Amino acid sequence: MKNFAFTLAEVLITLAIIGVVAAMTIPSLIQANKAHRLRSQFLKSYSTLQQAFRQMIDDEVSIDPKTYNNNTFYKTLKNYFKIAIDCGNYQSNSEIKNRKGCYNKKNDNKKYRTLNNKTDAYTEDLDDGQFVLMDGTSLLLENASTSLIMVSVDLNGFNNPPNRWGYDLFSFQLLDGEIKAMGEPKTRYTSLETYCNLKSTNIRNGIACASLAKNNSDYFKWVVKNAK
Repeated sequence: MKNFAFTLAEVLITLAIIGVVAAMTIPSLIQANKAHRLRSQFLKSYSTLQQAFRQMIDDEVSIDPKTYNNNTFYKTLKNYFKIAIDCGNYQSNSEIKNRKGCYNKKNDNKKYRTLNNKTDAYTEDLDDGQFVLMDGTSLLLENASTSLIMVSVDLNGFNNPPNRWGYDLFSFQLLDGEIKAMGEPKTRYTSLETYCNLKSTNIRNGIACASLAKNNSDYFKWVVKNAK
């Protein structure tokens, strides 16, 4: 009876083929998994925001921006979330720099960046109240006047990269009694060429990407692949 076995050369050739296939497929699988995770986090955060505003309406709490003077909306909104860290706001809380997990716009070593990672994001849109949820998501508010209330969501918290508008930071605007993804009609920033474009040098580049993330199921595949 003859025994059949692979030669060393055959084994090495097989391993080489497996290695080549793995090198070709694993990066794509990693990208796909990352895109799926980001999309799931985005949809969850958007749903959580919607639920909070619906609850405010049920409680007969105003969601009209004209109701709130500078920095006052943050104190109302935080009552509708389970908060792990209350970061306060920059105008009233000088201790924010000592709170782990909170974004400190005065920290020159760690900033939010624009979509293409070429410049620091416009921090004045993120400084009117901030808190971190139990799942690590961060909410950063803009309420500098009664004409605009904006909620930006850092899907994985400030301690986790890439901290870029349109990648893991997305902005929503309270408008006409509902929370809308920035970039949608009638929101403050609708030009995708300026505000969601890898070639744009605008300091708010990425702020309008929330509309694409909400309405385009392939958006996160695109951003993970192209926003290096």
